[in-house]
Amino acid sequence: MGVAKVSYAATGMPNGQHYTFNTVTEKTNVVFQDTFDGNLLQWSNVSGTEAIVDYSGNNVYQRTDGSYVGAVDALAGSENWSDYTFSFDVTKVSGSYFNVVFRYVDGNNYYLLEPSSDQVHIALFKKVGGAFTELGRPLQDTTPGVTYHYVIDLNGSSIKIWVDGVLKFNVTDSSFSAGKIGVGAYYGSVANFDNILVKTIGEGEILVPLIGNGYLGWTVGPEFKITDNNMLDDGHAWVQVPAGFYSTWDQARGTPGGSLYWGNTQNRLIGKPVWIAHNGAGIDWNSGWIGNNDWPFSNNGVTNYSFRLYPVTP
Repeated sequence: MGVAKVSYAATGMPNGQHYTFNTVTEKTNVVFQDTFDGNLLQWSNVSGTEAIVDYSGNNVYQRTDGSYVGAVDALAGSENWSDYTFSFDVTKVSGSYFNVVFRYVDGNNYYLLEPSSDQVHIALFKKVGGAFTELGRPLQDTTPGVTYHYVIDLNGSSIKIWVDGVLKFNVTDSSFSAGKIGVGAYYGSVANFDNILVKTIGEGEILVPLIGNGYLGWTVGPEFKITDNNMLDDGHAWVQVPAGFYSTWDQARGTPGGSLYWGNTQNRLIGKPVWIAHNGAGIDWNSGWIGNNDWPFSNNGVTNYSFRLYPVTP
């Protein structure tokens, strides 16, 4: 990201070109959405039958008669999608099976989620080099005629899957780091999909859950990234920032009554998140600030903290 002048919104919320690191785990950058009120141009049909149909007064994506269990029926998205949230509604109309795939690389490499034939379990697999390995099979009803809401959240090697707000999978696996999404039904089954949404981390945004109290330090390097987010082991968390001159803003939210302190003097009270200018004059990261490249960080109940660096021209 090149150097740019800072611009501020009229409401006081900073906008313009910036770097952000943020503890909020929900991704906000929508890269794909389909409510099936138009056509199927976003989808590539691999096997089976597809159609947009009216189901209980709502347009849905109906899939049926895919080639076999574990096969991919229809694909969408980009092979470059890495850390993303994939959410959707699904209803089994008849039969035993539907499936979804994510981080799809090719026909022999992807993650697969599908119900078991007993209709009381849901199973997660990875297919690596054409061979399936099961990653979990928790209890989960898939009753025909009932619509369920699934959320699949991918962060590095972390795979978390919720059904109707209940966490069903919390798996660590690093077989695939990026890939498309897909949906399907097979073996005479009919399944309806709707409200498919994929969200990623926005450009220039890095998620940083700061663990514990202590010091947030920085180093100067070629890019903006996290190098250590745990303060419990040595009292430090570290980020790397590009060389340059920056203005900074931050906000915090969390437990009622909690607060966040920078340098033991600048309080960020918890409540409705408000962006606050930390040092409007700018910070020269090459020369350091508040001592030896450290910010004293006191965290009293903060669960979400956001910090933005705005490149400026001195």
